[in-house]
Amino acid sequence: MRTLYHLWLSPYARKVRIALKEKGLEFELALERVWERRPEFLAMNPAGTVPTLIHGKRILTESTPMCEYIDAVFDGPKLMPADPAARYRVREWCRRTDMAAAALSVLGWHSFLGPMLKQKSEEELDRLIARIPLKERRIAWSAAAKSTFTEEQLDDARAKVGAWAAEMDRQLARTPYLAGETYTLADLVAFANFWGLPRTVPEYANAERTPHYLSWLRHMHARPASIRLFQASRSLGQMALGLGAELQEAA
Repeated sequence: MRTLYHLWLSPYARKVRIALKEKGLEFELALERVWERRPEFLAMNPAGTVPTLIHGKRILTESTPMCEYIDAVFDGPKLMPADPAARYRVREWCRRTDMAAAALSVLGWHSFLGPMLKQKSEEELDRLIARIPLKERRIAWSAAAKSTFTEEQLDDARAKVGAWAAEMDRQLARTPYLAGETYTLADLVAFANFWGLPRTVPEYANAERTPHYLSWLRHMHARPASIRLFQASRSLGQMALGLGAELQEAA
């Protein structure tokens, strides 16, 4: 049994789907919306979080360790180096990327999820949020769904995302990939989160300010695994394919 429970818009699920594509693996995809968790899904993962990976009798629920598991268990191109020091660098970049992505989530809420949720009535929204299993997540979703971000908060989030783009650019000026000379899980995790910065924060991610990041991004979009992932996705995938084509034309 090989099943990945996911959401199309989730960057956490996206990184696992890229890992599966890099390995050339086919898993059954099961869509699990935040407030429509099925009883059989909650029986496997009471927290109700996605992604959740089922491999035989194993149930995995944390996205980055999930990618390491995929790399260790299945044949195909290696995502983690064998050298302990190199492995440390990869894990450090993964951790820092996940932390930096918190600011990006603010922009995602503002541009995508917020407008979608605000189309629902307050009663319907309360009913849907009440179905989220974990109390902490119910509180977070309620606060995010019913709040509006100020321009100051949005500017701060953009600046933080821009600062991370500059950090990646500095590293990519030294090495072709984030953790060294070869493609690793560090690049996969960063791309899963920060694939669209030329559109999200064009004032920070552009040919003048982050040329090395843009060169790296061009290569990430052109990877066969990335193309297969976005071809299988919905509207977000079409946006990503369009950006990838634009980057190639600008090269």
